[in-house]
Amino acid sequence: MAKFKPAQRLNLPAYPFAELERKASAIRANGSRLHDLSIGDPDLPPPQFVIDAVKRALDDPASHTYPSSRGNIDVRKTIAKWFQGRFGVEVDPTSQICITIGGKEALAQFARATVNPGEVVAFPDPCYPVFRRAGTFMLDAIPKRLPLFAENGFLPKLDKIEGVKLLFVNYPNNPTGASATESFLQELAVFADNFPSSSVAYDMAYSEMTFGAPSRSLLEFTPNAVEFHSLSKMANATGYRIGFAIGEPNRIAALVRVKEEMDSGAPLPFQRALQAVLESYDGTVPPPELSANRQRYHKRKQRLESSIKKAGFQLFQTDATFYIWFKVGANELSYTNKLVENHLLLTPGSGFGEGGIGWVRASVTAPDEDIDAAAEIIERIGSEFN
Repeated sequence: MAKFKPAQRLNLPAYPFAELERKASAIRANGSRLHDLSIGDPDLPPPQFVIDAVKRALDDPASHTYPSSRGNIDVRKTIAKWFQGRFGVEVDPTSQICITIGGKEALAQFARATVNPGEVVAFPDPCYPVFRRAGTFMLDAIPKRLPLFAENGFLPKLDKIEGVKLLFVNYPNNPTGASATESFLQELAVFADNFPSSSVAYDMAYSEMTFGAPSRSLLEFTPNAVEFHSLSKMANATGYRIGFAIGEPNRIAALVRVKEEMDSGAPLPFQRALQAVLESYDGTVPPPELSANRQRYHKRKQRLESSIKKAGFQLFQTDATFYIWFKVGANELSYTNKLVENHLLLTPGSGFGEGGIGWVRASVTAPDEDIDAAAEIIERIGSEFN
């Protein structure tokens, strides 16, 4: 009798960081404290008014029935109003917005809606793993790496991507923390306008996690793209799994068609949480609760960056995201393994692709005492690796 074999599309290497997580689990199992700065999962809770919005929605009879694949129309109207106030871009809530089950699902489903087997998908390297895995390899698409380099501000070159079916771009960037310049957004818009058979997926999960100038929307420069936003990082609500795609109507319609086949829409209580956050903005200004959280992450980031510099590592200085991206050289895995031995978990850059080899990502989404402990460990063992 033949044995079960999973689909060939699952013939991928283990999801990045599995080995480190195994070692981390062993430390936890021994009852030891692990300072986990690896995953960008905020330790701070959502604002109380967001939690209250979910609780109120649970009393709404509409919350107990199937939601719409495109999302509640009142919530989509709120998204459109927020987008106008935040970025100065007017969109049609009936045709240009789809509420999604978080950003990860939305990006993977959008790739499924736009890419056929054998077509080319371009993505930055290093990148959020979904771009090259669920968004490329699992679709039997042909990958095209766009290397990112510190000397270019970790912005990809767009001069050799004619003919790609889908282009993933992500700013503010995970894992590097880089921000898109206006000139880059203009260049990206020219590509979107000049090659209508290609699709641009612009991931803005960290649009509201900046400490300097506010991030700009690609839709300020072109209507011919789809942008992805998430409540996860905006309001410390990763577990709510809620976000939205916004942009060119035909591509949004394609995403909705996939969702009609693959899921039953986003739960209404978490749509209401998204609505509450967006309604709390005054134009470009977030509510005090979100501003306070942003300031706290910024202080943590500055604290850890100082120790990384003292340890002698090359740091890519950024004013966005709660990530720190620093270079340790070819012995990146040896370095992160050494950190695990000292009960500190950071993310090896190679987990984000070939372009991340030699780099390490730290996330400051951990309590202040863990940040302080991490700073001490990094300073203490730094001399062994430079």
